[in-house]
Amino acid sequence: MDVPTLDELRRQIDSIDDTLHDLLMRRAELVERIGASKPAGGLALRPGREAQVIRRLLERHAGRFPANAMVRLWREIMGAFTFLQCPIRIAICRPADQPGYWDLARDHFGVQIPFTAHETPSQVLAAVRADPNVVGIVPAPVQDEPQPWWPRLMSGDPTTPHIVQKLPFVVMPNSRGRDLTGFVLARLDAEPSGHDRALIAVEARAEISRSRLAAAIRKAGLQDATALYDVEQAGTYWDLIEIPEFVGDADPRLAALALALGIEGARVVVLGAYAVPPVVP
Repeated sequence: MDVPTLDELRRQIDSIDDTLHDLLMRRAELVERIGASKPAGGLALRPGREAQVIRRLLERHAGRFPANAMVRLWREIMGAFTFLQCPIRIAICRPADQPGYWDLARDHFGVQIPFTAHETPSQVLAAVRADPNVVGIVPAPVQDEPQPWWPRLMSGDPTTPHIVQKLPFVVMPNSRGRDLTGFVLARLDAEPSGHDRALIAVEARAEISRSRLAAAIRKAGLQDATALYDVEQAGTYWDLIEIPEFVGDADPRLAALALALGIEGARVVVLGAYAVPPVVP
């Protein structure tokens, strides 16, 4: 069998590049058709669907091409095509001493979508509430932070966003954001991806001990739920709970948890959900 020459191999690569380019242009046409079939307005963001696509590609991936690089390519594709469908913008909480959150956002949403940096989560929340096409990125909660952002998602106002993604979905090895964790906030409902975690918050006018909260969680049928953080401000107490499954607003276990707490006026609210990041070799 004849061994192909270097020029022949390069011509084959050129042909593959042309095919990839043709497919990208064809994909753009399909995305535009999908966008035209949707009602006007609305945020063209499908976090659950995107997670399913990335997981499927990782499952079928083989060969020496790095899986992280493949994911980065698809994230660029997804970000660019999302921008084709709507004027999405990203508001990032990127304090001056933590520039890595910009990388965290870029690695996930790509280079096409416009970004705006903010110093605090409160500024990000204000930007998202002011414009339905703005998506926010805030640092993951930590215990005893002075102004936690997550209790504000319980306001009930129609402009209040939900948690829809956790970042990074796949860690990029050379990114300044590789050791950071953030959440994506958007004015749309979280959607299931098949492997998810939900975040719910409890609000009460009395402090709830961890043992009492754990007992109420079990009684409500949320045995695997984990209490993450708690905060008190001006006599109001909040607890953040993570559940290892997707939970919707109408889930009867939410009302059961509020009842099991035995505290008059206690509220339980779904803050959102996120697709569990895959393990990448």
